[in-house]
Amino acid sequence: MSENLSYLFLSGIILGSGPCLVSCAPFLIFYTAAHKPGLKRSLYAYGVFSLGRLVSYVVWGLICVLGAAYLQSEMVSQYTNTIYLILGIFIAVLGVATCLGVKELFGKTCAALNQGNIRNVGVAGLLIGFAPCLPLIGILNYVVLIAKNPMDAMLYLFVFGLGTILSPLVLLAALSGKFSQIISRSQKIKVVFQYACGAMLILLGARIVWGIVR
Repeated sequence: MSENLSYLFLSGIILGSGPCLVSCAPFLIFYTAAHKPGLKRSLYAYGVFSLGRLVSYVVWGLICVLGAAYLQSEMVSQYTNTIYLILGIFIAVLGVATCLGVKELFGKTCAALNQGNIRNVGVAGLLIGFAPCLPLIGILNYVVLIAKNPMDAMLYLFVFGLGTILSPLVLLAALSGKFSQIISRSQKIKVVFQYACGAMLILLGARIVWGIVR
Protein backbone atom coordinates (compact mmCIF):
# COMPACT_ATOMS: atom_id res chain seq x y z
CA MET A 1 0.00 0.00 0.00
CA SER A 2 2.83 2.40 0.81
CA GLU A 3 4.06 2.25 -2.79
CA ASN A 4 0.60 3.04 -4.10
CA LEU A 5 0.23 5.94 -1.68
CA SER A 6 3.59 7.36 -2.74
CA TYR A 7 2.69 7.02 -6.40
CA LEU A 8 -0.68 8.72 -5.94
CA PHE A 9 0.83 11.54 -3.87
CA LEU A 10 3.42 12.15 -6.59
CA SER A 11 0.69 11.96 -9.24
CA GLY A 12 -1.24 14.59 -7.31
CA ILE A 13 1.77 16.92 -7.34
CA ILE A 14 2.22 16.41 -11.08
CA LEU A 15 -1.46 16.87 -11.87
CA GLY A 16 -1.68 19.89 -9.58
CA SER A 17 1.25 21.48 -11.41
CA GLY A 18 -0.18 20.74 -14.86
CA PRO A 19 -3.84 20.25 -15.84
CA CYS A 20 -5.19 21.42 -12.47
CA LEU A 21 -3.05 24.54 -12.62
CA VAL A 22 -4.43 25.46 -16.04
CA SER A 23 -8.07 24.86 -15.07
CA CYS A 24 -8.02 26.37 -11.58
CA ALA A 25 -5.61 29.30 -11.87
CA PRO A 26 -7.84 31.77 -13.79
CA PHE A 27 -10.70 31.62 -11.29
CA LEU A 28 -8.53 31.63 -8.18
CA ILE A 29 -6.32 34.49 -9.39
CA PHE A 30 -9.17 36.82 -10.32
CA TYR A 31 -11.28 35.99 -7.28
CA THR A 32 -8.48 36.42 -4.75
CA ALA A 33 -7.31 39.59 -6.48
CA ALA A 34 -10.81 41.09 -6.32
CA HIS A 35 -11.80 40.01 -2.81
CA LYS A 36 -8.84 38.72 -0.81
CA PRO A 37 -6.05 41.31 -0.98
CA GLY A 38 -2.98 40.54 1.07
CA LEU A 39 -0.78 37.50 1.45
CA LYS A 40 -2.56 35.90 4.42
CA ARG A 41 -6.07 36.35 3.04
CA SER A 42 -5.13 34.97 -0.38
CA LEU A 43 -3.39 31.96 1.16
CA TYR A 44 -6.44 31.33 3.33
CA ALA A 45 -8.62 31.47 0.22
CA TYR A 46 -6.35 28.94 -1.47
CA GLY A 47 -6.61 26.68 1.58
CA VAL A 48 -10.42 26.78 1.49
CA PHE A 49 -10.38 26.14 -2.27
CA SER A 50 -8.06 23.17 -1.82
CA LEU A 51 -10.21 21.80 1.01
CA GLY A 52 -13.28 21.86 -1.23
CA ARG A 53 -11.41 20.03 -3.96
CA LEU A 54 -10.00 17.52 -1.46
CA VAL A 55 -13.50 16.69 -0.19
CA SER A 56 -14.64 15.99 -3.74
CA TYR A 57 -11.70 13.61 -4.27
CA VAL A 58 -12.59 11.66 -1.13
CA VAL A 59 -16.17 11.35 -2.38
CA TRP A 60 -14.77 10.10 -5.69
CA GLY A 61 -13.08 7.40 -3.64
CA LEU A 62 -16.52 6.09 -2.69
CA ILE A 63 -17.71 6.36 -6.28
CA CYS A 64 -14.73 4.27 -7.38
CA VAL A 65 -16.23 1.19 -5.75
CA LEU A 66 -18.86 1.25 -8.52
CA GLY A 67 -16.16 0.05 -10.88
CA ALA A 68 -14.20 1.16 -13.93
CA ALA A 69 -17.09 0.37 -16.27
CA TYR A 70 -19.13 3.15 -14.66
CA LEU A 71 -16.23 5.61 -14.77
CA GLN A 72 -15.85 5.04 -18.51
CA SER A 73 -19.55 5.18 -19.37
CA GLU A 74 -21.45 7.95 -21.16
CA MET A 75 -23.15 8.73 -17.85
CA VAL A 76 -19.90 10.21 -16.55
CA SER A 77 -19.64 12.44 -19.61
CA GLN A 78 -23.19 13.72 -19.11
CA TYR A 79 -22.60 14.17 -15.40
CA THR A 80 -19.36 16.09 -16.01
CA ASN A 81 -21.10 18.43 -18.48
CA THR A 82 -23.78 19.20 -15.89
CA ILE A 83 -21.19 20.02 -13.22
CA TYR A 84 -19.25 22.23 -15.62
CA LEU A 85 -22.47 24.03 -16.56
CA ILE A 86 -23.20 24.71 -12.88
CA LEU A 87 -19.59 25.79 -12.35
CA GLY A 88 -19.70 28.19 -15.29
CA ILE A 89 -22.92 29.81 -14.11
CA PHE A 90 -21.58 30.04 -10.56
CA ILE A 91 -18.38 31.79 -11.67
CA ALA A 92 -20.29 34.18 -13.94
CA VAL A 93 -22.64 35.11 -11.06
CA LEU A 94 -19.62 35.80 -8.86
CA GLY A 95 -18.28 38.02 -11.62
CA VAL A 96 -21.52 39.98 -11.76
CA ALA A 97 -21.52 40.33 -7.96
CA THR A 98 -17.91 41.54 -8.10
CA CYS A 99 -18.77 44.26 -10.61
CA LEU A 100 -21.91 45.34 -8.77
CA GLY A 101 -20.03 45.43 -5.49
CA VAL A 102 -18.05 48.42 -6.74
CA LYS A 103 -21.11 50.61 -6.14
CA GLU A 104 -22.71 50.75 -2.71
CA LEU A 105 -26.06 51.14 -4.49
CA PHE A 106 -26.01 47.42 -5.19
CA GLY A 107 -24.84 46.36 -1.75
CA LYS A 108 -28.01 44.40 -0.92
CA THR A 109 -27.93 42.61 -4.27
CA CYS A 110 -24.33 41.60 -3.74
CA ALA A 111 -25.09 40.43 -0.22
CA ALA A 112 -27.75 38.12 -1.64
CA LEU A 113 -25.10 36.69 -3.96
CA ASN A 114 -22.59 36.32 -1.09
CA GLN A 115 -20.24 38.65 -2.95
CA GLY A 116 -16.70 38.17 -1.66
CA ASN A 117 -17.68 35.37 0.76
CA ILE A 118 -14.83 32.97 1.50
CA ARG A 119 -17.22 30.05 1.07
CA ASN A 120 -17.38 30.81 -2.65
CA VAL A 121 -13.84 29.54 -3.24
CA GLY A 122 -14.67 26.36 -1.32
CA VAL A 123 -17.75 25.75 -3.46
CA ALA A 124 -15.71 26.39 -6.61
CA GLY A 125 -13.06 23.91 -5.47
CA LEU A 126 -15.75 21.34 -4.75
CA LEU A 127 -17.35 21.78 -8.19
CA ILE A 128 -14.01 21.63 -9.99
CA GLY A 129 -13.10 18.44 -8.13
CA PHE A 130 -16.42 16.86 -9.06
CA ALA A 131 -15.83 17.61 -12.77
CA PRO A 132 -13.00 15.16 -13.53
CA CYS A 133 -10.57 15.80 -16.37
CA LEU A 134 -9.09 12.91 -18.37
CA PRO A 135 -5.97 12.54 -16.17
CA LEU A 136 -8.17 12.42 -13.06
CA ILE A 137 -10.40 9.76 -14.63
CA GLY A 138 -7.21 7.78 -15.25
CA ILE A 139 -6.32 8.10 -11.56
CA LEU A 140 -9.82 7.01 -10.57
CA ASN A 141 -9.60 3.91 -12.75
CA TYR A 142 -6.21 3.10 -11.23
CA VAL A 143 -7.71 3.34 -7.76
CA VAL A 144 -10.48 0.97 -8.83
CA LEU A 145 -7.83 -1.62 -9.66
CA ILE A 146 -5.80 -1.33 -6.46
CA ALA A 147 -8.43 -0.56 -3.80
CA LYS A 148 -9.62 -3.57 -1.83
CA ASN A 149 -12.50 -1.75 -0.15
CA PRO A 150 -14.15 1.70 0.00
CA MET A 151 -11.86 2.85 2.82
CA ASP A 152 -8.79 2.07 0.70
CA ALA A 153 -10.26 4.03 -2.20
CA MET A 154 -11.02 7.04 0.01
CA LEU A 155 -7.51 6.96 1.50
CA TYR A 156 -5.89 6.74 -1.93
CA LEU A 157 -7.86 9.69 -3.26
CA PHE A 158 -7.24 11.68 -0.06
CA VAL A 159 -3.47 11.25 -0.45
CA PHE A 160 -3.75 12.13 -4.13
CA GLY A 161 -5.68 15.27 -3.16
CA LEU A 162 -2.97 16.26 -0.70
CA GLY A 163 -0.48 16.06 -3.55
CA THR A 164 -2.51 18.45 -5.70
CA ILE A 165 -2.27 21.09 -2.96
CA LEU A 166 1.51 21.28 -3.48
CA SER A 167 1.09 23.26 -6.68
CA PRO A 168 2.47 26.51 -8.14
CA LEU A 169 -1.13 27.64 -7.83
CA VAL A 170 -0.50 28.58 -4.20
CA LEU A 171 2.21 30.98 -5.35
CA LEU A 172 -0.04 32.49 -8.02
CA ALA A 173 -2.84 33.00 -5.50
CA ALA A 174 -0.44 34.61 -3.04
CA LEU A 175 1.01 36.93 -5.69
CA SER A 176 -2.44 37.99 -6.90
CA GLY A 177 -3.48 38.81 -3.34
CA LYS A 178 -0.29 40.76 -2.69
CA PHE A 179 -0.59 42.66 -5.97
CA SER A 180 -4.19 43.52 -5.17
CA GLN A 181 -3.15 44.82 -1.76
CA ILE A 182 -0.52 47.09 -3.29
CA ILE A 183 -2.77 48.70 -5.90
CA SER A 184 -5.69 48.97 -3.45
CA ARG A 185 -3.93 51.93 -1.86
CA SER A 186 -5.43 54.03 -4.63
CA GLN A 187 -9.24 53.98 -4.49
CA LYS A 188 -9.64 54.80 -8.18
CA ILE A 189 -7.28 52.04 -9.27
CA LYS A 190 -8.96 49.66 -6.83
CA VAL A 191 -12.38 50.30 -8.40
CA VAL A 192 -11.07 49.82 -11.94
CA PHE A 193 -9.20 46.68 -10.89
CA GLN A 194 -12.28 45.20 -9.24
CA TYR A 195 -14.33 45.87 -12.38
CA ALA A 196 -11.63 44.18 -14.46
CA CYS A 197 -11.53 41.11 -12.20
CA GLY A 198 -15.32 40.88 -12.22
CA ALA A 199 -15.40 41.12 -16.02
CA MET A 200 -12.78 38.36 -16.31
CA LEU A 201 -14.81 36.12 -14.00
CA ILE A 202 -17.90 36.73 -16.14
CA LEU A 203 -15.96 35.87 -19.31
CA LEU A 204 -14.48 32.78 -17.67
CA GLY A 205 -17.90 31.55 -16.56
CA ALA A 206 -19.44 32.33 -19.96
CA ARG A 207 -16.65 30.44 -21.70
CA ILE A 208 -17.27 27.35 -19.58
CA VAL A 209 -21.02 27.50 -20.23
CA TRP A 210 -20.51 28.08 -23.96
CA GLY A 211 -18.19 25.07 -24.16
CA ILE A 212 -21.03 22.90 -22.83
CA VAL A 213 -24.07 24.27 -24.66
CA ARG A 214 -22.60 24.87 -28.11
